[in-house]
Order: sequence, then C-alpha cells, then structure tokens
Amino acid sequence: MTTRAPDPTPPNRLRLATLAALLAPAGLLGACAAMDAKSQQRQVASLLAFLYPGKEPPAALPEVQTVLNVPFRVGIAFVPDTSDAVFRLAEAERQRLADRVRTAFRDYPFIREIEIVPSTFLQAGGGFENLDRVAALLRLDVVVLVSFDQVQHAGANRWSFLYWTGVGAYLVEGDQYDILTALEVSVFDVKSRRLLMHAGGRSTIKGEATWVGFAERSRAARTASFEKAFDEMTTALQREVAAFRERAPRDPSIRLVLPPGYNPGTPPR
Repeated sequence: MTTRAPDPTPPNRLRLATLAALLAPAGLLGACAAMDAKSQQRQVASLLAFLYPGKEPPAALPEVQTVLNVPFRVGIAFVPDTSDAVFRLAEAERQRLADRVRTAFRDYPFIREIEIVPSTFLQAGGGFENLDRVAALLRLDVVVLVSFDQVQHAGANRWSFLYWTGVGAYLVEGDQYDILTALEVSVFDVKSRRLLMHAGGRSTIKGEATWVGFAERSRAARTASFEKAFDEMTTALQREVAAFRERAPRDPSIRLVLPPGYNPGTPPR
C-alpha cells in the first residue's frame, strides 16, 4: 500500500494564499485611489502676473487721454498660464473659444477687424512691452486678454471599494470630480494701456467616472466648464461693449478720431 505524503499547504491556507494573491493588486490600486482621492489640479492664467511680473507693486500709469482711431483693429489672446501639459487646455480649444469672443464685437461699425492671437505670441510675465510688440506685428489698436482660474477636485466616492476590488469595475462609478472655472476678459487700449472694458463668467461642473475612463471624462468636463464660463462671459461682454459705445463719445478721457460721415451712435449691424 502506497502512502501519499501529506500536502504541505492545507486547503484552507492555499485558498487564503490564492485569495490574497488575487486581492493584492486590488489592494494596491485601492491604496492608490485613496492617495489620489484628495488630488487637486489647477490651471491659472493670471492677468496681473502677465502684465505686472515680480513682487514690486506696479507703477501708476500716467494720466493720458486715450485716442481711438475709429474703426479700430482688435486682437484676442489668452494670457500665458502655468498649467501642466496634460491638464492644459489645448491650443485648438483656445482658438475655438477665442473665436466666440468675436460675437461681442463683430456687429459694431467701430470695429474694423478682429484678430485671434496665437498663445505662443505672449510670454509669461511679458507685460505691456510684450503687448506692444504683438500689436505692432499684427497692427492692433485694442487687445482683449482672456485670463482664467480653473480648479479640479477629484475624490473617491462611496462605491470606490467595490470598484477597486474588481466587483463591477465598468459598471460602478469609481471617482468623482468637481470643476470650478472663473474666466475674465479685459479689453485694453495698447498705446495708453487703459482698461476700456471688463467682463467675467463662472462655471461649476460635477461628474463621476470609472478609473478607466476618468482622465478622458474629466478632460471633457474641463472643456465643458470653459464652454459654460465663456457663455456667461460673452453675454456680459456684449452688454459691456454696448455700454462702451454709449459712454465713449462722452468720456473726457477718451478721444474718438472718426472718419468722415461716421456717426458714433450708429446701431450694431
């Protein structure tokens, strides 16, 4: 009779070891999820940091009269930002969103042309000197600077444990995000450096996505948040442009040089 040697690993211990081996990656992923749950990403394009770099307070601008030769050329540009390349709003999206600012200006007869300035034309901390060079190159009289601050908070929701242990990985939402966007447009006369108009927009978007699709969906949500903020900003800017048309002819700090036969009260086209 042949006696079989005893199994060095009892069945219960074998099952426990196998289960531990299977759950170990999930545990590691769960730990990663916990670490990422408090993550925050932010992209900032600060108008003040661009126009007035450094820690010293800006010198007061001299009181000079702003001379606007009507009709004038307008440039629209995004202020340089400090975003990570992965998180950064793509240049194609910037150009498309900047094109929407045209709607606030294009129907007014005091605007000759509207030029969208590539982001590469502006340098971080370039200041008004940078604007002077861009305006000379593109023959601009007025520049619209788009600045923003967007924050994304990401965290694990109550279903994250089920997701990370492999139960319903593609059916149960694993992470959630809140995206807050503040957007401003500031319209400057290049020569006098006077702020002519100003408008802003805000947006908050909340959403959820599994870990596998989180990066893609959160990126789409960031763009959607910019869209919503631009919608609000464009409406506000349209009101501001209409108000500027009314007040500019009566403002003693602004002198409009009008072509023969031009009526500054001409309504939008």
